[in-house]
Amino acid sequence: MASNALETQGVVFKWNTNIVGEIVSFTGPGGSASVIDITHLGSTRREKMMGIPDEGQFSFDVNLVPDNVGQAALRADRASRTMRTCILELTDTIETTLTFDAYCLNFSIQGAVDDKIQASVTLEITGEVVWTDNT
Repeated sequence: MASNALETQGVVFKWNTNIVGEIVSFTGPGGSASVIDITHLGSTRREKMMGIPDEGQFSFDVNLVPDNVGQAALRADRASRTMRTCILELTDTIETTLTFDAYCLNFSIQGAVDDKIQASVTLEITGEVVWTDNT
């Protein structure tokens, strides 16, 4: 049976409408919810309910391109603590997008002998992640 797996080549990430250039990998969005213990004296087993979902973080690595508009905006918005809208455009035929608001927590660069300069970016998602198909 043929697979319907999505290819990562061609995924686009936008920070406040600016395309972030040269992303080489990404993780997220992902998140969880706390578990609230609602056990009481009449309970015969632990009873629980879900707390408010936290969409977690979105992180990615890029080849550092200092004059890329998206990378520059991330650095500036991290410094000014500005929340922005993010759009992750997937490569499927129905053009799925994930839209969420986030703060840039981290933009750190690293390099090594005989290697490129790379940056690692961590975004803290606030609110909901909305999945949309654009067909």
